[in-house]
Amino acid sequence: MHPGVGGTRPLRAAGAGHPGGEAQPYLLGAWAQGRWLGADAARGQVPAGATYTRLQLGAAPQAVRGGSVQPLDVPCEQTLTVPVSPAPVLPGGALFAGAGGPLQPRPVTVLPTANPTYAALVKAELQRRGLRAPVVTLTRLVRTDLDGNGAQEVLIEASRFRERSGDFPPPVGQPGDYSLLLLRHVVNGRAVTTVLGGHVAPLTPWDPDAGAPMPMATLYRLVGVADLNGDGRMELALSSAYYEGAGVSVLEWRPAGVRRTPLESGCGV
Repeated sequence: MHPGVGGTRPLRAAGAGHPGGEAQPYLLGAWAQGRWLGADAARGQVPAGATYTRLQLGAAPQAVRGGSVQPLDVPCEQTLTVPVSPAPVLPGGALFAGAGGPLQPRPVTVLPTANPTYAALVKAELQRRGLRAPVVTLTRLVRTDLDGNGAQEVLIEASRFRERSGDFPPPVGQPGDYSLLLLRHVVNGRAVTTVLGGHVAPLTPWDPDAGAPMPMATLYRLVGVADLNGDGRMELALSSAYYEGAGVSVLEWRPAGVRRTPLESGCGV
């Protein structure tokens, strides 16, 4: 959901459903009067009965109708949701956005994951992080022109957790387990890889009796790509899951770098 730039368009709020979840979308926030609003600040400006567009990678957009903002139950009573109808089932997660200009002004294409070029990029990043012979598993490739400059960016999602449970990793990964979310783009004619999210399990098994903090595993995934403030450039919605919870956050990307926005939410213990 998200509002228009400078208040010249209706308020557009943004919500996201975590991968694998059947619950209603988290309220992430909104864009209003030329600035981002977090969920708490946007709560009073999100009307019941509004129409939103569900954007799910690899699927056609779907119109849904939202209810009134409400909190989740304990222990996540600080997390706000917007019930939508029809109720979503969210394999891979989804992004929900309110009325305004085009949400995806350029095509967002899911590519086949059997791609040796991007597998080699993941392998190189894992080796840089200490894995000598990583087992590369690409789980999603998405291509789009994020900023409208005519050059295509590619989002690379890869993970391996041998004791993974659905969309959640184990408490601690085994040696060789990992999760990476990378962005491949071109700067001044040179291809550059930006790490949006990354976790590599300890290279030796963690000993809970040794007194060292638990190296909690995190699984990073791309939830959605959309122009959430009407400026013609698309933002990135990312999820991060651990064994007791999950969160979703929105990033702005420019060739010069990545910037977090106040649009984020989650639930966990």
